[in-house]
Amino acid sequence: MKREFRLQKVLEYRERLVSIEKAKLAELHTRLLENRNSILAIQNEAKLKLEEMETADTTILFMYDKYLKSLAEKKAALVKMKKQIEMTIELQKKKVMEAIDRHKVMEKLKEKHVENFRSYLNKEEMKLIDELAISRSSRNNE
Repeated sequence: MKREFRLQKVLEYRERLVSIEKAKLAELHTRLLENRNSILAIQNEAKLKLEEMETADTTILFMYDKYLKSLAEKKAALVKMKKQIEMTIELQKKKVMEAIDRHKVMEKLKEKHVENFRSYLNKEEMKLIDELAISRSSRNNE
């Protein structure tokens, strides 16, 4: 029986897959956070412009109105993007869990291999001890 685990390369590959999938998930979370910050910034900007609109001249009110509409459109687009990112995050979480499960399978196989190798070594050691005992007892009988 060989000491090294034959599927070590597969195990390492699956470890890399887990780390890659986790990195993708972290990047998606970062994008979601940036998206939320952008939505909050637009909301704050809209509040500010509404307050300015109350004290502005009537001649430029239509400009404020146009600007507020464009902010509302940007916010709607960001909210739509936020929903897409959240759905992508859910899919990525499933991919991460699947990669982790596949990695666990390989880890269990490696543990089983190590356990089998230890039992093989113990059996070989017991054979050697038995042979030594037999050879000593045969010397003593002579």
